[in-house]
Amino acid sequence: MRSLRCDGFRLSLVVLAASTLGTSLAACGGRASSSREQVRSSASAAGVAGGESIYGLDLSLTDQDGRSIRLGDLRGSVVVAAMMYSSCESVCPRVTEDMKGIERQLGGDAARVRFVLFSLDPGRDTPAALTRFASEHGLDRSHWWLLATSEDGVRDLAAVLGVKYQQSEGGEIAHSAMIFVIDRGGVVRHRQQGLAQDPSELLAELRAIQ
Repeated sequence: MRSLRCDGFRLSLVVLAASTLGTSLAACGGRASSSREQVRSSASAAGVAGGESIYGLDLSLTDQDGRSIRLGDLRGSVVVAAMMYSSCESVCPRVTEDMKGIERQLGGDAARVRFVLFSLDPGRDTPAALTRFASEHGLDRSHWWLLATSEDGVRDLAAVLGVKYQQSEGGEIAHSAMIFVIDRGGVVRHRQQGLAQDPSELLAELRAIQ
């Protein structure tokens, strides 16, 4: 285990053996298995568990238009977020559709929410790839933001959000299918795990913090 101190809170980054992940990861575009795969987990992120802001992580990102931003630039917005990658052919499009369903159910209130997709695959998720994904999935770019960071940034962001992922040598990434509600101060207020879930609790949390 190694620990990373980020502006006042300590993040525990736990590296697990592939056998411990079991069925907790959903494979995108194929089965992620290889003797060389990197297995990363964030089962314990002390700062988040204690209700700390994820914006304590000083993280640089690039959006779908090629602009450089900081994670803290999201501060002040209510955020619905997930981690994905644009070349995924199965889980990521379904998570995106679940988020679009949340957007539809919010109706006019959706304009006050920022929908954010964080890339798990910064090597391939260039601004052009993220723009293409947004276009293919009909995302309203007035309140959808697609963001990529470095490999280290992916690991650290996954830690604060509680996302597990592993990448095979073929390039597929198996990862937790999760949608998050993050309040204006950066505290994760709700986690929805799995695909095609009833979003009632998530929507109630969103409406409570808007």
